[in-house]
Amino acid sequence: MEDNLNMKPPEEQSSTLKQNPKFLLGSLSLIVIGLAIVMGIVFADDDTRPKDFADDQISGIEIPEGPDESHPEPVEVGEDSVQLPRERGEVEILGDPIPVDAEIGYVAPSFKAQLNDGSEPITINPADGTVRLIGFFAHWCPHCQREVPRVANWLEENGIPAEIDILAVSTAVREGTPNYPPSEWFAQERWPTDVFVDNQDNDLAAAYGLAGFPYWVLVDATGRVVHRSSGELTEEQFAYLVELAISLVPQIT
Repeated sequence: MEDNLNMKPPEEQSSTLKQNPKFLLGSLSLIVIGLAIVMGIVFADDDTRPKDFADDQISGIEIPEGPDESHPEPVEVGEDSVQLPRERGEVEILGDPIPVDAEIGYVAPSFKAQLNDGSEPITINPADGTVRLIGFFAHWCPHCQREVPRVANWLEENGIPAEIDILAVSTAVREGTPNYPPSEWFAQERWPTDVFVDNQDNDLAAAYGLAGFPYWVLVDATGRVVHRSSGELTEEQFAYLVELAISLVPQIT
């Protein structure tokens, strides 16, 4: 009750405010500071918005993609260059492809491709007088995952026949699937021969009539297909393929 009795009438309060400019300035200062704080909070919230809604989604602006890690470029070291592993590479088919359902005796096409060590493309001509046994593998295929170490162990125990070429082709590469990158997978399984890499469109596998994994093609010295097989092989079946390949080597008289 004492507080109410001691309060001044409104007319007197207004007169007091007019006579006290310092009080007015102080009030205005508090209002300005308050507005500054509010504006600061608003702009701070805008700067901390999720990255999903940042500049990479501004309409009309193309963000260039970063380097493809599956195709690392060689790193220059002085005058020498260090070749880095490749998971895919350049492929050029230099002949007619083998149909998936082709009869034995079809002529295999020449091709130009890279090894998975990142070296320059190599041209393979199946009709150059060398008998070749070519295996096609996908790193994510369960049958390939069993066959690659099986064949690698067989070759380690029995040796790589000098009379023929045994080649591997890494194809159908898929990031985010088991045994990626395949270059490391082949190295871990101690694959002892050259490994070629297919391109993004798997042109090399298609040119050799691949129908399933694993896939083997035996080509004689004239470039003709002698044997084709799809599916996982036992050690005995692979040994038979090697023996068959050696039997096709031209005899020098």
